[in-house]
Amino acid sequence: MQDLERDFIKVVDDFIMNSKDMETLEEIGQLDREARLLGLSFYDMYCVVLQNVAGHQNLVSRFRLYAKTRGST
Repeated sequence: MQDLERDFIKVVDDFIMNSKDMETLEEIGQLDREARLLGLSFYDMYCVVLQNVAGHQNLVSRFRLYAKTRGST
């Protein structure tokens, strides 16, 4: 695993752990279920969502704001 991948996973994990908004947490749960049904890792699915925001605009904007405040984009 490359450092970039490791850093991405850490930011996603931190975002999830610090999220208090139920809508965001429910959407994350939905992505996790979809990833398992497709046989993908959650992080691969999350990366796809970040690249193609259709249907996940709120989650993507919250994550990008969180990542910017942490100095990671």
